[in-house]
Amino acid sequence: MKRRDFGLSLISLLLMTQAPAFAQEKKEVCLVVPFPPGGGGDNLARSEVEYLSKNLGSTVWIANRPGAGGNIGTSSVVQAAPDGKTFGYVTNGIFCVNPLLYKTTNFDPMKDLIPVGQLSKIGLIMVLNPKAIPGVTDLPSLIKYAKEHPGEVNFASSGVGTTSHLAGQYFAQVTGTKLTHIPHAGGAAALVEVLAGRIPFMIDVSSNVLPHIRKGALKALAVTTPERLSAAPEVPTMKKAGVEGYELYAWDGFVLPKGTPAPVVKKFSDTIKALKNSEDAKQKILKLGAEPVFSGADEFAAFIAAEKPKWNALVSEIKADSH
Repeated sequence: MKRRDFGLSLISLLLMTQAPAFAQEKKEVCLVVPFPPGGGGDNLARSEVEYLSKNLGSTVWIANRPGAGGNIGTSSVVQAAPDGKTFGYVTNGIFCVNPLLYKTTNFDPMKDLIPVGQLSKIGLIMVLNPKAIPGVTDLPSLIKYAKEHPGEVNFASSGVGTTSHLAGQYFAQVTGTKLTHIPHAGGAAALVEVLAGRIPFMIDVSSNVLPHIRKGALKALAVTTPERLSAAPEVPTMKKAGVEGYELYAWDGFVLPKGTPAPVVKKFSDTIKALKNSEDAKQKILKLGAEPVFSGADEFAAFIAAEKPKWNALVSEIKADSH
C-alpha cells in the first residue's frame, strides 16, 4: 500500500472510531432556581436533582438566578427556548404573590409558563434568637414585648413579597402587634442576621431553619401548619402555642416555557410523578420539613388555580407592597 493511501485509510479509520463519540453528545438540562444558594427553596430544588437526572435521562445542573422575589430567574425560563433543555423551580410567591406586588414584570406566570409537576407543600417555622432581646425567650414574651414596644421589634425575611415576608406581616396582624420588616437577599442572608442576634426572629420555610433548630442555635416557637410537622414533631402549632387563627404553608414545583411541545411536557410530568416510587426521594423532602406531593402537570395546574384566590386575599389583607 502506498504511503499516501495508508495515510488516508488511517484518517478514515480514526474518523469512524470517533463518530460515535460525536453522536453520543452528553445530554444536559438546566434547572433555573430563582433564589440564592443555601436557602430553603434552593435546598428543596437540589434535593431531587439526582432522581430527576436519572428519570429524564439527562444530567440536570442548577443555575441560581436570584432577585426580585424570584422574578429574575423565572423571567429567564420564560425567555428560554421551549425545547426541554431549560426548566424552572417555582413557588407560591412567583405564581400567586409577585403578580400583585411587581407591576413591571415582563411576564405573566399563568400565561407564559407550563406547570409540569408539584414537588411539595412546605411548612413554615417561627424561630427566635433568645439572646436578641433580654427577657424574650418564647412566643408569649415576644408578643408581650412587641405590644409594649410598637415598631421596635424587627423580623427578617428572604425578600419583599416572599412567603417569609407575608408570614411575618400576617403574624403582626393576627397578634395585633406592630413589627418592622427587614428584607434580605434570600433566606440564608436573613438567617445570618437572626443567628447573630441583630434581628430577633423570622418565620421561614422549614427547610431553611430546621438545621439551625437541630443545632440549638435557634429556638423553634411554632409551626404555621394546621398539624405538627413530621420533621419536627416537638414544635407546637401556632394554635397550641397560643396564637389563634394563624395557618399558612408554602408550596413549590417545576415549570417549562410556554410553547414546549406536548411530548416534552409529558416527559417532565411523568418524571416528577415517578418520584413517588422512590422512598429515598420522599425522605429527602421530609427531612427538609416539607411534605412530598410529586404530582404531574394537570394536577399542578389545577392546584395553582385553586391557590391564587387565597394568596390574593392574604396580600390584600395585610396591604403588602413592593417598596
